[in-house]
Amino acid sequence: MTIKTKLIFKDYVKLIFTLAYEKLILRLLVGVAFIILLWIICYYTEVFDLPKPLIYQYITFVLIAIVQPMGIYLIARRTFKSSNQLQETSLFEIASNLLIINGESYYMEIEWEKFFEIVEKPRWFLLYQNSLSAILISKKNMNEDEIDRFRAILQNIEGVPLKLNETPGIIKSSIG
Repeated sequence: MTIKTKLIFKDYVKLIFTLAYEKLILRLLVGVAFIILLWIICYYTEVFDLPKPLIYQYITFVLIAIVQPMGIYLIARRTFKSSNQLQETSLFEIASNLLIINGESYYMEIEWEKFFEIVEKPRWFLLYQNSLSAILISKKNMNEDEIDRFRAILQNIEGVPLKLNETPGIIKSSIG
């Protein structure tokens, strides 16, 4: 099976934000920002008799609600702009024992057993080479039959943790 992809910056940023905000700590921080915002709104609308927010509450809110997402965006932008592999059109040749990636300036052959983890997201397959670095395959470049065939290939890999979506005929696996 062969898949041709070209990663678009907008899709990459959406993925990075999705991955960042699925982490519990960032969700908790957003919750803290929401509580601070409610406190500020309730104080100024006099809905509840709350103490006046101090400068620290305003600073905390701005850091969580503005600076943090801006930092994530800027890091994603810098990473995308500095990586030829992310910007190039890539051809993925998927075999039962091997993944071959042929880009405009690179060529890789990776045995499936060498991957750290493989994760399926609603719009992506993330093939982690280590805990921080992943090969990205967008599902928008695949039809349903190709997605099912790819999942079937992944199901036959031994020794690599899989986190695949629940689908008819495919059993979720977590080999470890």
